[in-house]
Amino acid sequence: MEKQEDEKIIVQTLIGGKQLPFYLHCLKSLIALCQEHIYLQLHTDGTLTQKEKDFIYTELNGTIVTITESSENSSRVLDYMQGRPNCQKFRKDSIWGIEFFDPIYAFPEDPISFYLDADIFFLRQFSGLFDRNQVNGGAIFLKDTQWDAYCFSPWQMLAGKKRPQIVKGITTGLVFWDKTKIDWDYLEWFLGKNHLNKIPEWIMPTAQAGLASQCEAKTICPRQLPNLYPNARIHDNTIGIHMLGSYRNEWMKRIDRRVQKNAEDSATMVPSFEKCVSQNIFCYSLKQIRRWKNTRLNVW
Repeated sequence: MEKQEDEKIIVQTLIGGKQLPFYLHCLKSLIALCQEHIYLQLHTDGTLTQKEKDFIYTELNGTIVTITESSENSSRVLDYMQGRPNCQKFRKDSIWGIEFFDPIYAFPEDPISFYLDADIFFLRQFSGLFDRNQVNGGAIFLKDTQWDAYCFSPWQMLAGKKRPQIVKGITTGLVFWDKTKIDWDYLEWFLGKNHLNKIPEWIMPTAQAGLASQCEAKTICPRQLPNLYPNARIHDNTIGIHMLGSYRNEWMKRIDRRVQKNAEDSATMVPSFEKCVSQNIFCYSLKQIRRWKNTRLNVW
C-alpha cells in the first residue's frame, strides 16, 4: 500500500543550473547515506534547461525525484498568501522567497515540511534526521555558532513599540517546519519593515529567527552538522557539512580524507537536537563584532 502524503519523507531543495554537478554530488550523498527512504522535491530558480533536468533524473536514480518550476508554481503559491501583500511581494521579488514559501505550500495537506540546501554534503550513514516528532510544535534549523547572520542592527531591537525578535544564531540551510506554528502575522509585519531589512540575503533567515522565538524551535547539534566557516571543525560524529558558498572552494580541498575515513565507518549516526534560545541585544552586539573581525580583518 502506498504511503499517505503525511507519512512520506519528502525532502525539498532549491536548485539551478549554476554549479549543478556540485549540487548533485551533495544530493547523491543524501540519497546514499540516509537510512530512511526519501523522496526528492526539487524547486528551481528558473535557470534549468530541459537537458539539465534530464541529467538530474539520470544522476539521481536512487530515489523518486520531482522537479517543479518556480515560475509555473508562482500563481498557486501567491494565491495561498492572499491578504498578505508583503509575503506575496517577497515571493515575487526574491529567490529567498521561493526558497521559503514554495516548500511550505508544495504539499498543503501535510503539516510538516523538510527543506535543506543543495550544498549540504553528507559524510556518513545517518537515521532520524527527518523525524516528524522532533518537528511537531515548532521548527528545526542549523545552529550557527559563529555569527548571527541577521539583517538588522542591534540597536533596532530596542526601537519602536513592536520590535523584531530573534533566537540565537540559526542558519536556514536546513529548515523543517510544523506549518501550523508559523506566525503569519509576524512574518507579514517583518517583511513590511524595510528599515529592518538591510541585507537582502539575510531577510528570510532573520524572519525565521523571529518565528522560531515564538514556537518550540530547535537546532541540530552543530558538531553533527556544522556550517563550514574557515575555522570550523569536522568531528568523528559529524553527519554532514553545510558548505557555505564563500568558503566552499577551500574546504573542498580539505575534506577528501575525512570523506574516505567516514565512508569506512559503517556505524549509523542519529542526530541530537537542542532547543533554540532567545537572543538579547548584548550578545547580538558581540556576534556583530565577531562578524566584523572575520569579514573585515580576516581574523577567525
